[in-house]
Amino acid sequence: MAGQLISQQEAAARILQAQRILFFMHVSPDGDSIGSSLALVHALRKIGREAVIVGVDPIPRIYQFLPDWDRWLLPWEQVEGEWDLSCFLDCGDLYRVGAALPAVAKGRSILNIDHHSTNTVFGDENWMDFSAAAVGELAYRLLKEMNLPIGPEEAVSLYTSIVADTGGFRYSSTTAETHRIAAELLEQGVKPYEVAAQIFENETPGRLALLGRALAGLQLDPSGKLAWIVLSREEFEATGASDHDAEGLVNWARSLNGVEVGVLLKETAEGSIRVGLRSRFTVDVGLIAKQFGGGGHARASGCTMEGPLDQAAERLLAAVRAAL
Repeated sequence: MAGQLISQQEAAARILQAQRILFFMHVSPDGDSIGSSLALVHALRKIGREAVIVGVDPIPRIYQFLPDWDRWLLPWEQVEGEWDLSCFLDCGDLYRVGAALPAVAKGRSILNIDHHSTNTVFGDENWMDFSAAAVGELAYRLLKEMNLPIGPEEAVSLYTSIVADTGGFRYSSTTAETHRIAAELLEQGVKPYEVAAQIFENETPGRLALLGRALAGLQLDPSGKLAWIVLSREEFEATGASDHDAEGLVNWARSLNGVEVGVLLKETAEGSIRVGLRSRFTVDVGLIAKQFGGGGHARASGCTMEGPLDQAAERLLAAVRAAL
């Protein structure tokens, strides 16, 4: 059952009322999930709150430049006692925290903050803003609402969140407000090239080898409107690449001239299939992902499917063709 929708002001008040706060990251955390969580934890700890970040998967290497990225990480198995609040940032549904789900109950209530239109509104209280380009924008507004200063640590975390979720301000979700917020963060000392270099120019041999295989295997539908990449577990083992090394590869499929929808299907070590979907102008890939228990934005979404890989690809591509 969906919970109560609340305002920005009410969300800020709930956070300020809490003394002990758990911030949950979703599985395979991205720059938005990490940056927005870190910014709020930094700011709240400066005013004496006990705030920690809980997640299942490790922080990807490209985000380990962020200040204190590992200082307040708490493995979900070590969450003990009673906490005032379980706060979700950038999670489309309750189960996006994966194996950390049992730790959610340690919080007296759930506050859900998100910008995905497919969010299931699972919190006891929910602040949704689908116009925001990143949850980092919402975290910025919360800090302003709470009258908490945005110093260098908060600024670089927020800026990273926004840069990561807008593809370097390239995606259609980018607005004038996105740039206004980014400008204020630059005034706090953020160096844009250093952040961009960490996120977009920080490749490993394994990732480049995986990219080579991905491009060599890229397939184009006869319509010319759909392109996809399939990465089996063997591809990762052969290249020495990690799961995180596949992040962003779906954009190569969409970048092909004339393509409306790009798809990436990758097999995990557990045998499940993680799917990334990107579209240009007309197809709502968030709705496609929702058919398979996932979600996201109209132009960027994802889901997890059961294997085997070839059968998952067949079902997913059929859904995309139907949408086209």
